[in-house]
Amino acid sequence: MNYERTTLPNGLRLLTTSMPGMRSASIAFFFTVGSRNEDSSIAGVSHFIEHMLFKGSRRYPTARAISEAIEGVGGVFNGSTGKELTNYTARVPADQLFNVMEVFADMLRRSLFDPKEVEKERNVIIEEISATQDDPQEWVNLLADEAMWPSLPLGRDDAGTIETVSRMTRQKMLDYLHTFYRPNSLVISVAGNIETRRVQEGAEELFGDWEPGEIPHWQSSFPPINAPRVRMVQKDTEQTNLCLTTLGTSYHSPDYFTFLLVNALLGDGMSSRLFQSIREEQGLAYDIGSYLNCYQETGSLVVSAGVDPSRAHDAIRATLDELERLRAELVPVDELERIKTYVCGGFSLGLEGTQQVASWLGSQECAQERLLDIDEIVARIQAVTAHDILRVAQSHFAPQWRRLAIIGPDDVQRAGEFEKSLTGV
Repeated sequence: MNYERTTLPNGLRLLTTSMPGMRSASIAFFFTVGSRNEDSSIAGVSHFIEHMLFKGSRRYPTARAISEAIEGVGGVFNGSTGKELTNYTARVPADQLFNVMEVFADMLRRSLFDPKEVEKERNVIIEEISATQDDPQEWVNLLADEAMWPSLPLGRDDAGTIETVSRMTRQKMLDYLHTFYRPNSLVISVAGNIETRRVQEGAEELFGDWEPGEIPHWQSSFPPINAPRVRMVQKDTEQTNLCLTTLGTSYHSPDYFTFLLVNALLGDGMSSRLFQSIREEQGLAYDIGSYLNCYQETGSLVVSAGVDPSRAHDAIRATLDELERLRAELVPVDELERIKTYVCGGFSLGLEGTQQVASWLGSQECAQERLLDIDEIVARIQAVTAHDILRVAQSHFAPQWRRLAIIGPDDVQRAGEFEKSLTGV
């Protein structure tokens, strides 16, 4: 993949990838700030700011004006807040790219934070938080983070709590914005049918006079080893929703690519071990899979499932059996090769559109401060051995790292019983 990396004098990093066969261009603005940067008293401020930037700026004073400026040229746009990144994206006809860059520049640098809009959006976000608790499948994933990182920034909901959002002031948001939204914390990634020189000139014109600032460092959030192992919420649901979490890895770790394969082996896709064993062979769950959370210094591997309440204990036990199998046996050669092909193929298929390329390159730059070529990624995946998988499974899936989040009709008094399952007692 051919791309160019430019750094402006104020520290802003610009990535441009020319894809001449496309009719579109996509742009992604990544700020290296997220919910982990927040003090607990203002939990949710990054997410609140993300919402407010779409509510009006100096040149586009209303949410409607912003929407019409982008959608009026056929574009689509969005924003999202995570633990470590906040991003704003758009996909537009290629000849409209600079116009949309100008809209985003005004949003990011000259947002109004109209007090009336702040209050309206406060109610929207509170409803968003409340809606999460109406969706056990989503809520249990948040509970799993709390179990892994109790009382730590990585364990909090990115949206904050109803209490913190309710008392968030406009001035607190502006102070946070002026601290973290600086050009030296911004990566702009552009991919599509573009003229690289024109994009570079546009970035200089729109952002070159923006003053850099000192960005506070985030708080380390290594999972405590002696934390309570089980989090339960009793709720009248047809299914029990559960997440079994164990220690993962940082995306800086040499074992990152090993974990990509471990996750694929366990629960990524219908040919994975969990899907085949727990759904197809034992019929214990309709929905089961796994995913990775990878951060600067730590991470987690999460197995999530929805099961009949009467079979929750069996599903947990069957999941632990698969973890123990990885800790005890070398992955067969044919299975390892199949998984490597699956993961490598996923990278290739995931980079066919302009939006995917812009987002992938930008997030890589933020996380690694360098870009790995697809060939290098494939080489690192191919270099993983069955002994690498056995080693990380033995250390990271050990009983002391296992945590369990459960939402369903089970009485919370059963937490002790579920904890015994985790430890094999």
